[in-house]
Amino acid sequence: MSTTDDVKNRFEEVVVETYTQNDGKEGMLIKKESLVDVCGFLYESGFDHLSMISGVDYVEWMEVVYHLWSYTRKENVVLKVKIDRSMPVVNSVTSVWRGADWMERETYDLLGITFDNHPDLRRILLPEGWIGYPLRKDYDLTIDQYVIIGEDGSDVVTTDASKLLRKEVLHDRN
Repeated sequence: MSTTDDVKNRFEEVVVETYTQNDGKEGMLIKKESLVDVCGFLYESGFDHLSMISGVDYVEWMEVVYHLWSYTRKENVVLKVKIDRSMPVVNSVTSVWRGADWMERETYDLLGITFDNHPDLRRILLPEGWIGYPLRKDYDLTIDQYVIIGEDGSDVVTTDASKLLRKEVLHDRN
């Protein structure tokens, strides 16, 4: 029996679609409300490694993609959840795999997808104050943003390029 069949048998009406990727990995699109339960089941079934979380912006909707690996079964499976682009929210899977922490933060930082119940959801690659999410299709490339060092040593985001110019103090080397 395949992993997708196991999930279908355990969670009736949760699997929206199953497929096989070009690389041969089994995949399934599941209802987002059941994500944590399905992930817990897969973890208990031997999928002990969360390899990757990524997000995709399809303009009309967004998806979060989870690549799982089982060391004991020597098997991969891919989970996808479809989310509303205007309200991109899904539950965190950090309760199942602690390693999801930084991957969810990266997905939040670059796509603006919020992970409910995440222990520390904040930007990880870009400084706080960055306008927009660079991997979204509607990211505004006309806004020039710069990061400067604030007086307290913190990163400060500005759109004012004149702040990049610094007065250099030349010291006499005598």
